[in-house]
Amino acid sequence: METFLSQLIFGLQRGTIYALIALGYTMVYGVVRLINFAYGEVFMIGAFISFFLVNAVSLPQPILVVLALLVPMVTCSLLGLAMDALAYRPLRQKPRLAALITAIGVSFFLSNFVSYSSGETVRSSAIAAFLLAGILLLYVLGVKYLNFPVKASPNFKPMKFVIPIVSLVLVGYLFWSARDLLVELRWKGSSFASYPVDRLITVEKIPLYKSVYITNIQIMNFLVSVILMVVLSYLVNRTMTGMAMRASKNNKDAVALMGVNVNRVISITFIIGTALAGAAGVLSAITYPRLTAFMGVQPGLKAFIAAVLGGIGSIEGAMLGGIIMGVAEQFAIGLLPSSYGPSRIDFTPLADGVAYAILIVVLLLRPQGIFGEPPREKL
Repeated sequence: METFLSQLIFGLQRGTIYALIALGYTMVYGVVRLINFAYGEVFMIGAFISFFLVNAVSLPQPILVVLALLVPMVTCSLLGLAMDALAYRPLRQKPRLAALITAIGVSFFLSNFVSYSSGETVRSSAIAAFLLAGILLLYVLGVKYLNFPVKASPNFKPMKFVIPIVSLVLVGYLFWSARDLLVELRWKGSSFASYPVDRLITVEKIPLYKSVYITNIQIMNFLVSVILMVVLSYLVNRTMTGMAMRASKNNKDAVALMGVNVNRVISITFIIGTALAGAAGVLSAITYPRLTAFMGVQPGLKAFIAAVLGGIGSIEGAMLGGIIMGVAEQFAIGLLPSSYGPSRIDFTPLADGVAYAILIVVLLLRPQGIFGEPPREKL
C-alpha cells in the first residue's frame, strides 16, 4: 500500500507536467490542425529562463517563486507569438505537411541554438535579431511612404508587421542582457546545468501515511497545474475569446465571415499554449534539477502521445491523457528491476517505452482517443 501511494504521488506529479504541454498541442491542433512539435523546446527554454532568472536576482523566496514562474510564461508566450507570425502564419493556406515540416525545423533550431550557445553566441544572436527587426521596419516604412522596394498595394497593412518587429526587439534585448550572466556562470549550452532549487524554495517533507510523504515542491506542482488548468477551462468555456477558439475549431471560414479576426484567435492560442509549456518547463526544472539543451525532447513526445490518448483537440482529454501517461510511466519505473541478474542489468530505462506502447494500443483500439470524436463521413 505504501509503495502504491508513493508511486501514485510521483506519477501524478509527472502527469501534471505532461498535461500542461499536451494542452498546448491539443489547443493549436484544434484551431489550426497543426502539430507544433516545437513545444518540447519551448518547455526547455522556459526551464532555462527560470534558471537564469533565479541565478541573476536575489529576492525573498515567495517573490522569487512567483517571478520564476511568471517571467518564463510571459517570455515563452512572446516566443510562441513570434513562431506563429514568422514561421506558421505564412504557411496558413499551404498544405499541412509544409507547416508540420516547419514545426520540426523550429524544434531543431531552438534545441541546437541552446546547445551551441555561449556568451558570445548569444550576443551575436541579439545583434542578428536587432538587424532583422531593423530591416523589417525599413521595409515597412519604405513600402508605406516611398513605394520601395515594391509598390504598396491597397491591401498592404503595416500593423501586421508590429508583432514580428516587437518580438524580435524583445528577443534581442533578452539575449543581449543574458550575455554577461552566461559568462559569469561559465555557461556552455552543451553542458549540464543544475537548477538552484535551494535559492527558490526550501524542500520539506510532509508525512501522509506511515513512510509515505509528499514534498512542498510536489504540492506546488499540483497547485500550479490545477490553477492553470482551471483558468484555461474558464477561458475556453466562459469567455468570448474561448467562444471564438471553439468556433474556429469547427469552421474558420464561417467565423471569419462573422467578423472575427481568425489570425488573432490563432495567435492567442499560440500564446496560451506556449505559456503553459513554459510553466511546465519551470515545474520540471524545480522537480528534476538537471537541465540540458535537449531536455524537452522526451517530455514533448510523451505530451503529444498524452494529447492523442485523450483525444487531440479535446482540452479535457489532454488533461486526463497527461495524468494517465505520468502515472503509467511512474508505475513502470517502480515495477521494472533496477538491478537484475549477475550482470546487474538496469531495466528502468524501458519505462520510456510505456508511452509508445500506450500510443500503439490507442491507435489500434480507439484512434480518436478517449474524448475524441470519430471522423464524420460526408455523403
